[in-house]
Amino acid sequence: MNTRFPRSLLSLSILSALMLPTLAMAQDGNAGTTAQQAPADQNPSSQDATNLDTVVVTALRQSLQTAQAIKQDADMVVDSIVAEDIGKLPDNSVADALQRVTGVQIAQGGQGETTSVVIRGLPNVISTLNGREIFSGSGRGYAFQNLPATAVKTLRVYKSSEASLPLGGIAGLVDIELRRPFDFDGAEVAGTLTGTHSEYGGKVDPNASLLLSNRWDTDAGEFGALVNFGYLGKHYAYDAVWGDFPKIVTDGSNNPIRTTEGNLIAAPNGWGTAYNQGDRKRGAFNYALQWKPNDRTEVYLEGLYDWVRDDFDQAFYFSFPNGAVAPSQLGVGNHCYPNQLDGPLAGQTVCDATSGSWTGDTYAATSTQAHKQRGQDIQNALGVKWDGDQLHLSTEFTRTSGYYRDENFIIDTFLSGPITTVWEGTSGSHQNWYLAGDPALDPSRFYLNGLFQTWAHSRGEENSWRGDGRFEFLDGPIASIQFGLRYADRTASAKGSVEISTPPPGGAGTDNITANPNPDNQVVGLFPASSFFCSKRDNAALHQKFLVPCYDYLIDNADALRAFYGLPAGLAPENPGRFFDIGERKAAGYLQAKYDFELFGLPVDGLVGVRVEKVKRDLSAFSFDASTSVYSPITRQTDDTNTLPNASMNLHFSDEWQLRLVAAKTISYPDFGALNPSISLNPGTINRPGIASSGNPDLSPIESMNYDASLEWYFSPVGYASAGVFYRDIDGYIQTYVTNVTIGGAPYELSSPQSAGSGHLQGVELAYQQTFDFLPGAWSGLGAQLNYTYIDGSTRSPQFIGGPEISRPLQNVSKNNYNAVLFYENQGLSARLAYGYRSRYIDFFTQPTVSGNEDQVEPASSLDFSVSYDVTPQTTLVFSATNLLGNNLHQFWGDGDTRPRDIRFQDKTLALGLRFKL
Repeated sequence: MNTRFPRSLLSLSILSALMLPTLAMAQDGNAGTTAQQAPADQNPSSQDATNLDTVVVTALRQSLQTAQAIKQDADMVVDSIVAEDIGKLPDNSVADALQRVTGVQIAQGGQGETTSVVIRGLPNVISTLNGREIFSGSGRGYAFQNLPATAVKTLRVYKSSEASLPLGGIAGLVDIELRRPFDFDGAEVAGTLTGTHSEYGGKVDPNASLLLSNRWDTDAGEFGALVNFGYLGKHYAYDAVWGDFPKIVTDGSNNPIRTTEGNLIAAPNGWGTAYNQGDRKRGAFNYALQWKPNDRTEVYLEGLYDWVRDDFDQAFYFSFPNGAVAPSQLGVGNHCYPNQLDGPLAGQTVCDATSGSWTGDTYAATSTQAHKQRGQDIQNALGVKWDGDQLHLSTEFTRTSGYYRDENFIIDTFLSGPITTVWEGTSGSHQNWYLAGDPALDPSRFYLNGLFQTWAHSRGEENSWRGDGRFEFLDGPIASIQFGLRYADRTASAKGSVEISTPPPGGAGTDNITANPNPDNQVVGLFPASSFFCSKRDNAALHQKFLVPCYDYLIDNADALRAFYGLPAGLAPENPGRFFDIGERKAAGYLQAKYDFELFGLPVDGLVGVRVEKVKRDLSAFSFDASTSVYSPITRQTDDTNTLPNASMNLHFSDEWQLRLVAAKTISYPDFGALNPSISLNPGTINRPGIASSGNPDLSPIESMNYDASLEWYFSPVGYASAGVFYRDIDGYIQTYVTNVTIGGAPYELSSPQSAGSGHLQGVELAYQQTFDFLPGAWSGLGAQLNYTYIDGSTRSPQFIGGPEISRPLQNVSKNNYNAVLFYENQGLSARLAYGYRSRYIDFFTQPTVSGNEDQVEPASSLDFSVSYDVTPQTTLVFSATNLLGNNLHQFWGDGDTRPRDIRFQDKTLALGLRFKL
């Protein structure tokens, strides 16, 4: 890998950050002159006093000040990001921007973008748009990566709950506030245009936004209208190199090979790659209409439409020699442990191998998964607000819908033998391997194997209504009474195809197909190699290039290839095991009092309330009889009522110091797909067992009693420090397990969710923010943001499905998490250097292996840099760079570093753009 790029860019970024105040001084022409210098005819003493007390209010300073005010004035534990300037959130998408919030952690998915957002280690997050629930497809939460950050005014993260907030997230709630026309004094035209270069994607992609807004005074009242457009394009390449599960090394006849001390030896079952390379386009449009016929009444209509189009190929290259033939040149390390698998070798000492090679007619292949993914989210809302002297009322009708579909067309091509697989070990905390002699670059060595085609569609729709009120008392300890009702009628459905690999005409070969491939299925004899094959690159873990079927060839010739395999044209037939249709009706009401009085001479305020929600659910799906392989339709109905109290107290020692105490009961409903009781079967192939997945209709909502306490010191308009502790008493946390099962006489790895027993999550949050106004001249533009979160949690859950119940860590929880930001803004120059870190965590529980069943992830830390300059009051040039250090994600089988599972190469980007306001 190229190491000069990140080091050079990092050096440039740090140098730029350090030089910015000096450059600003030079631009100003006088290093000792402040941005608001007093007129020359003022007396010196008056001028000095003014300079000490006056601070230039820049866009960045204003956004930090607003976010700080939201935190200070909130009844709950709330942190936020505010974009006072249009299009000035620090990241491309909402998902990326959320990583800057204290206690929020993110992770990239396999397609090179942030897809996971967790709050204090928990993924059970509810999402709202302008205060109303929003979701994507058949899921319960919103895919934050769908929305460009340029559309956002404020992101609020609620880490504690109160009665008026929607139910659904024991982790917390993220509210996305979009702009409205009454946010502006008059006409507003603003936009951004950016070109972003991805190192691995290799192209420059356009990102753009445009906002148009205006308001008018008429005889019928005041009107406002706003439209906003956003577009994100990206050519991406996301490489992963992996080692399959660790297993006992044998001589090819199922006889274990032992060390000289008599210990067993473990090595990966095989090695492989999964390269994702694609072209993704995301777009969004939101509008808002506001009408105030008088000072007390406002009517609004607003909505959001976002969409995604993603065409990508997932290229696999793999070899599975362990157990098929005896190894040679086998190296063994000194990391040894008891064998965790049941059977005659249970408990015996296993030592991890460090290198080796396997030669013989073992199975090695390449494959291309040609994906076409499409999705959209739509929400429209009509609302009315009325403000009396003491009574305030509002009502809103909302329609939300969304769909997502993925179509995948695959052809496997295997290599004729013999094959020599060389495993060079795990230096760099990843698997290092290749095939000797580069057989995967010789088109004549490839033979057709299975054709696999699958599709999945999901859809969600909801009609909802809410009515809220607040009555304010003129005196007394009760400041106001808040009350409200909500009704939502939600449907979530999904369907998918039969998942089966169709062999080529005449079969792939006889007996050991690597040794005896079917000559009629040699690729070069059937298709033009120059069109059928594309070459994929090597990297730091895989030390050779390789050929795979081309994405365009598979997509453009899909029906012809289906015909060659004897299949009908078009998509594969539907699989009843992947179908569900769930209707959910929720009725909720809340009553809450806001109090305000003095206790021992100190002001105290807070909330005491309760929310009651009744949920009725109807499930339609198909059950599966493993003995007959027959699916039969089933229906299930559930009816549940949840009562959730909350209380909070804010004790104000002074205008600067306050103590916040919060207690609340929260719940998270199971994902709709997790409730589907049916089994989806993907039969095994020559190199792996089948893959099966099922839901569990008996899953209960996750319940949590949440306790928060924080001491907060607000020492300036843009300056605070806070220390908080939190505790979650969790019951029924849902965790995913992978279990080895036999279905219809064939082995499968079954993935299914289970409700765990009681557990807890606790932690500490520290945050600090300050602008260094006390520094002289242009240096006063410097500032810093620091936050740290420590999390520890565990739950009582089975070691594996059907196994003994033990105490073990919660999934997704990283113990140590922090962000450090150095920023600067003065004289039109603005810069930001941000570092984010998240420690290792358990991703999920795998099938049992010799090292247990934990899949652990060490996420990639990120150092990002951005700098902008106001060329004119209306135009700003922007440069940004991400992942300056070139850090990558590492995944492991169990604890330690001796059994790497994946390395995922995270991209680095450079962007140059323009912001404008007219």
